[in-house]
Amino acid sequence: MELTRRLTEVFFLYLQVSNFYIAGFASKDCTVTVNQEPFIEGHLTENVTINCTFTHANCFNTPKVLWFRINTNQTTNLCSGACSSESSNGRFTLSGTSSGGNAALRIQQLTKADNGMYYCGVAFQKSPSIKSKQMGNGTMLVLKGPTDIGSDLLLQSTLILILTLYTICITILLAQTIRLMQQANSNHNHSRNDPNEEQKSRAFKDLALEFNKKYRNKKQETEVSEEKQEAQLQCAQYDDSIYQNA
Repeated sequence: MELTRRLTEVFFLYLQVSNFYIAGFASKDCTVTVNQEPFIEGHLTENVTINCTFTHANCFNTPKVLWFRINTNQTTNLCSGACSSESSNGRFTLSGTSSGGNAALRIQQLTKADNGMYYCGVAFQKSPSIKSKQMGNGTMLVLKGPTDIGSDLLLQSTLILILTLYTICITILLAQTIRLMQQANSNHNHSRNDPNEEQKSRAFKDLALEFNKKYRNKKQETEVSEEKQEAQLQCAQYDDSIYQNA
C-alpha cells in the first residue's frame, strides 16, 4: 500500500510539473513504451548511469523526460521541469538523446542519499492520448561503500582459507588411511609366514628334550670316561706294588 501511494504521488507530481492534460482514448493515437533495468549497483563517490529506453508510435515532436526517486524518506523530482543534457542540481544529467529513444540518467558523486527506486517518465506534451505519457517500472539503485567492498574481500578470503584447510585435512586423512591399510596388509602377510604360538611352544619343547638328551649322553660318557681313568689308575698302582715285591 505504501508503494502504491508513493507511485500515485509520483504520477500526479509528474503530471503537475509537466503540465500534462489527458484527453481522448483513441487506440491509434500516440503510444509510448518505456523500459528500465530492474536493478543496478553503484559505489559511493563514483558516477553511475541508470538506463532508460523508450519507443513510440504516431508521436511527433521531441518528448520531455522526467526522473523521480523514491526512498524511505520522500519522493524527489530529480530534474526541474524536464531532464536535459545540462547538469541539474550539479549531479543529475540526461546522458542519452531523447530524440533517439534514450533517456538514461547519469548521477555524479554518489552519496548514501541516492539509494532508492528511480522511475523514468517520457511524455509527448502535445498529444492528448493517455498512452503518450508513460513511466517505466523503476530501477533499484543500491550503493556499496568501502566497508562493503572490504567485507566482500574478507568473506572471499575466509572461504578460500576454509577450502584450503579442508583440502589439507582430506589429504592427511587419505594418507593415514593408505598407511594403515599398507601396515595391515604387511602384518597379515607377516602373520602368515611366521609360526603361531602353538608351533613355537612345540618347537621349544623339542629343543629342550633334544638338549636334555644330549646332556645326559654327554654326562654318561663323562662318567664312563672317569671310571675308565680310575680303573687304569688302580691297575697302574697294582702293577707298581707287584714290581716292588719282586
